[in-house]
Amino acid sequence: MNPENRDHYGFPKQNIQTPSKEEMLKINARIEKWRKMIPKIPQLMSNNDSKLKSRLRKGIPEGIRILIWPCLAEIDQMKIQAKRTYKELIESQEISPHDSQITLDVMRTFQSNDLIKMDTITSQSLFTVLRAISLTFQDMGYCQGLNYLAASFLLLMNDELVYWHLYSLLTKYGCIDTYINPTNTLKYFYALDILIKQFLPDLHAKFTKLNIVPFYYAAEWFITLFSSILPMQIFLRVTDIFWYEHHKTTFRASLAILKIRKEEILTAKTMEQVITILKDQKFFNNFDPDKFIKIAMKDFIFSKKDLRKYYDQFAATQKK
Repeated sequence: MNPENRDHYGFPKQNIQTPSKEEMLKINARIEKWRKMIPKIPQLMSNNDSKLKSRLRKGIPEGIRILIWPCLAEIDQMKIQAKRTYKELIESQEISPHDSQITLDVMRTFQSNDLIKMDTITSQSLFTVLRAISLTFQDMGYCQGLNYLAASFLLLMNDELVYWHLYSLLTKYGCIDTYINPTNTLKYFYALDILIKQFLPDLHAKFTKLNIVPFYYAAEWFITLFSSILPMQIFLRVTDIFWYEHHKTTFRASLAILKIRKEEILTAKTMEQVITILKDQKFFNNFDPDKFIKIAMKDFIFSKKDLRKYYDQFAATQKK
Protein backbone atom coordinates (compact mmCIF):
# COMPACT_ATOMS: atom_id res chain seq x y z
CA MET A 1 0.00 0.00 0.00
CA ASN A 2 1.23 3.49 -0.83
CA PRO A 3 2.59 5.18 2.35
CA GLU A 4 0.52 8.28 1.46
CA ASN A 5 -2.61 6.21 2.05
CA ARG A 6 -1.62 5.46 5.65
CA ASP A 7 -2.24 7.52 8.77
CA HIS A 8 0.46 8.44 11.31
CA TYR A 9 0.06 5.05 13.00
CA GLY A 10 0.81 3.24 9.74
CA PHE A 11 -2.79 2.15 9.21
CA PRO A 12 -4.88 2.64 6.07
CA LYS A 13 -6.43 6.09 6.20
CA GLN A 14 -10.13 6.23 6.90
CA ASN A 15 -12.37 8.45 4.84
CA ILE A 16 -12.61 11.14 7.50
CA GLN A 17 -13.05 14.78 6.54
CA THR A 18 -10.78 17.47 7.96
CA PRO A 19 -12.49 18.95 11.05
CA SER A 20 -14.11 22.35 10.59
CA LYS A 21 -13.06 25.33 12.68
CA GLU A 22 -16.06 24.77 14.95
CA GLU A 23 -15.19 21.10 15.36
CA MET A 24 -11.57 21.98 16.16
CA LEU A 25 -12.76 24.33 18.89
CA LYS A 26 -14.77 21.47 20.40
CA ILE A 27 -11.77 19.12 20.20
CA ASN A 28 -9.51 21.70 21.88
CA ALA A 29 -12.12 22.20 24.59
CA ARG A 30 -12.17 18.42 25.22
CA ILE A 31 -8.38 18.33 25.42
CA GLU A 32 -8.41 21.16 27.97
CA LYS A 33 -10.99 19.31 30.08
CA TRP A 34 -8.78 16.25 30.03
CA ARG A 35 -5.71 18.26 31.01
CA LYS A 36 -7.53 19.62 34.04
CA MET A 37 -8.68 16.12 34.97
CA ILE A 38 -5.21 14.49 34.89
CA PRO A 39 -4.22 15.28 38.52
CA LYS A 40 -7.60 14.00 39.72
CA ILE A 41 -7.58 10.67 37.85
CA PRO A 42 -6.28 8.48 40.73
CA GLN A 43 -9.00 9.75 43.06
CA LEU A 44 -11.67 9.54 40.37
CA MET A 45 -10.72 5.93 39.67
CA SER A 46 -10.90 4.98 43.34
CA ASN A 47 -14.36 6.57 43.52
CA ASN A 48 -15.59 4.83 40.32
CA ASP A 49 -16.36 8.27 38.95
CA SER A 50 -19.11 8.33 36.32
CA LYS A 51 -17.76 11.44 34.57
CA LEU A 52 -14.38 9.78 33.97
CA LYS A 53 -16.19 6.69 32.69
CA SER A 54 -18.27 8.79 30.31
CA ARG A 55 -15.26 10.69 28.95
CA LEU A 56 -13.31 7.49 28.37
CA ARG A 57 -16.20 6.05 26.40
CA LYS A 58 -16.22 9.18 24.25
CA GLY A 59 -12.53 8.59 23.62
CA ILE A 60 -9.35 10.31 24.70
CA PRO A 61 -8.40 13.02 22.16
CA GLU A 62 -5.39 12.36 19.95
CA GLY A 63 -2.17 13.78 21.37
CA ILE A 64 -3.17 13.57 25.02
CA ARG A 65 -3.64 9.81 25.29
CA ILE A 66 0.07 9.48 26.07
CA LEU A 67 -0.57 11.53 29.23
CA ILE A 68 -3.79 9.82 30.27
CA TRP A 69 -2.94 6.14 29.85
CA PRO A 70 -0.06 6.17 32.39
CA CYS A 71 -2.46 7.62 34.98
CA LEU A 72 -5.15 5.02 34.27
CA ALA A 73 -2.64 2.15 34.27
CA GLU A 74 -1.03 3.53 37.45
CA ILE A 75 2.43 3.44 35.94
CA ASP A 76 4.06 5.37 38.79
CA GLN A 77 2.72 2.78 41.24
CA MET A 78 3.96 -0.05 39.00
CA LYS A 79 7.48 1.42 39.08
CA ILE A 80 7.40 1.51 42.88
CA GLN A 81 6.27 -2.09 43.31
CA ALA A 82 8.60 -3.52 40.64
CA LYS A 83 11.81 -5.17 41.81
CA ARG A 84 13.88 -3.89 38.89
CA THR A 85 13.84 -0.78 36.73
CA TYR A 86 13.46 -0.96 32.98
CA LYS A 87 16.99 0.41 32.58
CA GLU A 88 18.39 -2.38 34.76
CA LEU A 89 16.55 -4.97 32.69
CA ILE A 90 17.70 -3.75 29.27
CA GLU A 91 21.30 -3.32 30.46
CA SER A 92 21.33 -6.74 32.08
CA GLN A 93 23.70 -9.34 30.67
CA GLU A 94 21.28 -12.00 31.86
CA ILE A 95 20.41 -14.51 29.17
CA SER A 96 16.75 -15.05 28.49
CA PRO A 97 15.84 -18.56 27.30
CA HIS A 98 13.16 -16.94 25.17
CA ASP A 99 15.42 -14.74 23.03
CA SER A 100 15.21 -16.95 19.92
CA GLN A 101 11.41 -17.23 20.10
CA ILE A 102 11.07 -13.48 20.65
CA THR A 103 13.32 -12.83 17.64
CA LEU A 104 11.13 -15.05 15.47
CA ASP A 105 7.93 -13.39 16.67
CA VAL A 106 9.31 -9.89 16.17
CA MET A 107 10.09 -10.80 12.57
CA ARG A 108 6.60 -12.09 11.89
CA THR A 109 4.59 -9.64 13.99
CA PHE A 110 2.01 -8.24 11.59
CA GLN A 111 3.95 -9.92 8.74
CA SER A 112 0.71 -11.25 7.34
CA ASN A 113 -1.14 -8.13 8.42
CA ASP A 114 -1.15 -5.15 6.05
CA LEU A 115 -1.99 -2.79 8.89
CA ILE A 116 1.54 -2.19 10.15
CA LYS A 117 4.94 -2.30 8.50
CA MET A 118 7.53 -1.92 11.23
CA ASP A 119 10.87 -0.31 10.59
CA THR A 120 14.18 -1.52 12.03
CA ILE A 121 14.03 0.79 15.03
CA THR A 122 10.53 -0.35 15.98
CA SER A 123 11.54 -3.99 15.54
CA GLN A 124 14.52 -3.56 17.87
CA SER A 125 12.34 -1.74 20.42
CA LEU A 126 9.80 -4.56 20.25
CA PHE A 127 12.49 -7.15 20.93
CA THR A 128 13.87 -5.10 23.83
CA VAL A 129 10.47 -4.72 25.49
CA LEU A 130 9.49 -8.37 25.11
CA ARG A 131 12.86 -9.53 26.41
CA ALA A 132 12.52 -7.26 29.46
CA ILE A 133 9.06 -8.71 30.13
CA SER A 134 10.41 -12.27 29.89
CA LEU A 135 13.13 -11.42 32.43
CA THR A 136 10.65 -9.77 34.79
CA PHE A 137 8.02 -12.51 34.74
CA GLN A 138 10.20 -15.59 34.61
CA ASP A 139 7.38 -17.91 35.68
CA MET A 140 5.56 -16.78 32.56
CA GLY A 141 8.55 -16.14 30.33
CA TYR A 142 7.43 -15.05 26.89
CA CYS A 143 4.02 -15.80 25.43
CA GLN A 144 2.81 -15.23 21.90
CA GLY A 145 0.20 -12.52 21.82
CA LEU A 146 2.25 -10.07 23.84
CA ASN A 147 4.09 -9.16 20.64
CA TYR A 148 0.90 -7.75 19.07
CA LEU A 149 0.08 -5.69 22.15
CA ALA A 150 3.62 -4.37 22.48
CA ALA A 151 3.86 -3.50 18.78
CA SER A 152 0.56 -1.60 18.92
CA PHE A 153 1.67 0.31 22.02
CA LEU A 154 4.98 1.18 20.33
CA LEU A 155 3.06 3.13 17.71
CA LEU A 156 1.88 5.37 20.54
CA MET A 157 4.75 5.59 23.04
CA ASN A 158 8.41 4.81 23.67
CA ASP A 159 9.67 1.36 24.63
CA GLU A 160 9.98 2.09 28.36
CA LEU A 161 6.37 3.23 28.61
CA VAL A 162 5.30 0.18 26.60
CA TYR A 163 7.08 -2.05 29.12
CA TRP A 164 5.30 -0.44 32.07
CA HIS A 165 1.89 -0.61 30.42
CA LEU A 166 2.43 -4.31 29.76
CA TYR A 167 3.62 -4.69 33.36
CA SER A 168 0.36 -3.09 34.54
CA LEU A 169 -1.75 -5.36 32.33
CA LEU A 170 0.02 -8.44 33.65
CA THR A 171 -0.15 -7.47 37.32
CA LYS A 172 -2.90 -4.97 38.11
CA TYR A 173 -5.28 -6.38 35.49
CA GLY A 174 -4.39 -10.02 36.10
CA CYS A 175 -3.59 -10.82 32.46
CA ILE A 176 -0.58 -12.86 33.53
CA ASP A 177 -2.97 -15.70 34.48
CA THR A 178 -3.98 -15.97 30.83
CA TYR A 179 -0.40 -16.08 29.57
CA ILE A 180 0.96 -18.47 32.20
CA ASN A 181 -1.81 -20.96 31.57
CA PRO A 182 -3.96 -20.46 28.45
CA THR A 183 -6.58 -22.83 29.90
CA ASN A 184 -7.43 -19.99 32.28
CA THR A 185 -9.13 -18.33 29.31
CA LEU A 186 -11.73 -21.12 29.31
CA LYS A 187 -13.68 -19.35 32.05
CA TYR A 188 -13.85 -16.28 29.81
CA PHE A 189 -15.16 -18.33 26.90
CA TYR A 190 -17.72 -19.98 29.17
CA ALA A 191 -18.95 -16.52 30.19
CA LEU A 192 -18.85 -15.25 26.60
CA ASP A 193 -20.98 -18.19 25.48
CA ILE A 194 -23.61 -17.30 28.08
CA LEU A 195 -23.57 -13.65 27.00
CA ILE A 196 -23.93 -14.59 23.33
CA LYS A 197 -26.94 -16.74 24.19
CA GLN A 198 -28.43 -13.84 26.17
CA PHE A 199 -27.82 -10.99 23.73
CA LEU A 200 -27.42 -12.70 20.35
CA PRO A 201 -29.56 -15.86 20.55
CA ASP A 202 -29.76 -16.35 16.78
CA LEU A 203 -25.97 -16.34 16.55
CA HIS A 204 -25.74 -18.71 19.48
CA ALA A 205 -28.08 -21.11 17.70
CA LYS A 206 -25.96 -20.86 14.55
CA PHE A 207 -22.78 -21.57 16.49
CA THR A 208 -24.41 -24.55 18.20
CA LYS A 209 -25.57 -25.94 14.86
CA LEU A 210 -22.05 -25.70 13.42
CA ASN A 211 -20.34 -26.88 16.64
CA ILE A 212 -18.49 -23.58 17.03
CA VAL A 213 -17.33 -22.61 20.53
CA PRO A 214 -15.82 -19.23 21.50
CA PHE A 215 -12.33 -20.69 21.85
CA TYR A 216 -12.19 -21.21 18.08
CA TYR A 217 -12.52 -17.52 17.24
CA ALA A 218 -12.12 -15.47 20.44
CA ALA A 219 -8.87 -16.87 21.86
CA GLU A 220 -6.85 -14.40 19.81
CA TRP A 221 -9.13 -11.52 20.86
CA PHE A 222 -8.64 -12.18 24.57
CA ILE A 223 -4.92 -12.95 24.39
CA THR A 224 -4.01 -9.89 22.27
CA LEU A 225 -6.80 -7.66 23.61
CA PHE A 226 -7.87 -7.11 19.99
CA SER A 227 -4.53 -5.60 18.92
CA SER A 228 -4.22 -8.25 16.19
CA ILE A 229 -7.74 -7.89 14.77
CA LEU A 230 -8.99 -4.31 15.19
CA PRO A 231 -7.51 -1.29 13.39
CA MET A 232 -5.55 1.11 15.57
CA GLN A 233 -8.26 3.75 15.86
CA ILE A 234 -10.77 1.25 17.27
CA PHE A 235 -8.16 -0.64 19.31
CA LEU A 236 -7.15 2.60 21.03
CA ARG A 237 -10.76 3.42 21.89
CA VAL A 238 -11.35 -0.05 23.32
CA THR A 239 -8.14 0.20 25.35
CA ASP A 240 -9.09 3.66 26.64
CA ILE A 241 -12.09 2.02 28.27
CA PHE A 242 -10.30 -1.18 29.31
CA TRP A 243 -7.95 0.70 31.63
CA TYR A 244 -10.99 1.80 33.65
CA GLU A 245 -13.65 -0.88 33.13
CA HIS A 246 -11.30 -3.88 32.99
CA HIS A 247 -12.40 -7.18 31.41
CA LYS A 248 -16.03 -6.18 30.91
CA THR A 249 -14.64 -4.19 28.00
CA THR A 250 -13.19 -7.32 26.39
CA PHE A 251 -16.56 -9.07 26.49
CA ARG A 252 -18.41 -6.04 25.13
CA ALA A 253 -15.96 -5.58 22.28
CA SER A 254 -16.28 -9.29 21.46
CA LEU A 255 -20.06 -9.03 21.40
CA ALA A 256 -19.84 -5.92 19.23
CA ILE A 257 -17.71 -7.75 16.65
CA LEU A 258 -20.21 -10.61 16.61
CA LYS A 259 -23.21 -8.31 16.24
CA ILE A 260 -21.61 -6.28 13.46
CA ARG A 261 -20.72 -9.45 11.52
CA LYS A 262 -23.97 -11.22 12.42
CA GLU A 263 -25.69 -11.21 9.04
CA GLU A 264 -22.64 -12.68 7.31
CA ILE A 265 -22.28 -15.34 9.99
CA LEU A 266 -25.94 -16.34 9.75
CA THR A 267 -25.62 -16.91 6.00
CA ALA A 268 -22.39 -18.93 6.32
CA LYS A 269 -22.71 -22.65 5.56
CA THR A 270 -19.72 -24.10 7.39
CA MET A 271 -17.59 -23.65 10.48
CA GLU A 272 -14.65 -22.69 8.29
CA GLN A 273 -16.60 -19.87 6.66
CA VAL A 274 -17.63 -18.46 10.06
CA ILE A 275 -14.08 -18.57 11.41
CA THR A 276 -12.80 -16.86 8.27
CA ILE A 277 -15.33 -14.06 8.74
CA LEU A 278 -14.35 -13.53 12.36
CA LYS A 279 -10.61 -13.56 11.66
CA ASP A 280 -10.85 -11.02 8.85
CA GLN A 281 -8.36 -8.30 9.80
CA LYS A 282 -9.45 -5.79 7.17
CA PHE A 283 -13.22 -5.61 7.68
CA PHE A 284 -13.07 -2.90 10.36
CA ASN A 285 -10.48 -0.70 8.59
CA ASN A 286 -13.12 1.84 7.56
CA PHE A 287 -15.58 1.19 10.36
CA ASP A 288 -16.54 4.22 12.43
CA PRO A 289 -14.87 3.92 15.89
CA ASP A 290 -17.71 5.88 17.53
CA LYS A 291 -20.25 3.44 16.12
CA PHE A 292 -18.23 0.45 17.30
CA ILE A 293 -17.96 1.82 20.84
CA LYS A 294 -21.65 2.73 20.93
CA ILE A 295 -22.63 -0.82 19.98
CA ALA A 296 -20.23 -2.33 22.51
CA MET A 297 -21.17 -0.10 25.43
CA LYS A 298 -24.90 0.47 24.84
CA ASP A 299 -26.17 -2.83 23.45
CA PHE A 300 -24.65 -5.19 25.98
CA ILE A 301 -25.40 -4.33 29.59
CA PHE A 302 -24.15 -6.66 32.32
CA SER A 303 -22.17 -6.29 35.53
CA LYS A 304 -18.91 -7.51 37.02
CA LYS A 305 -21.09 -9.46 39.43
CA ASP A 306 -22.63 -11.30 36.46
CA LEU A 307 -19.18 -12.21 35.18
CA ARG A 308 -18.07 -13.47 38.59
CA LYS A 309 -21.19 -15.63 38.71
CA TYR A 310 -20.38 -17.14 35.32
CA TYR A 311 -16.77 -17.76 36.39
CA ASP A 312 -18.02 -19.55 39.52
CA GLN A 313 -20.38 -21.65 37.41
CA PHE A 314 -17.47 -22.65 35.18
CA ALA A 315 -15.34 -23.53 38.21
CA ALA A 316 -18.15 -25.73 39.50
CA THR A 317 -18.28 -27.63 36.19
CA GLN A 318 -14.57 -28.39 36.49
CA LYS A 319 -15.00 -30.03 39.88
CA LYS A 320 -17.50 -32.59 38.62
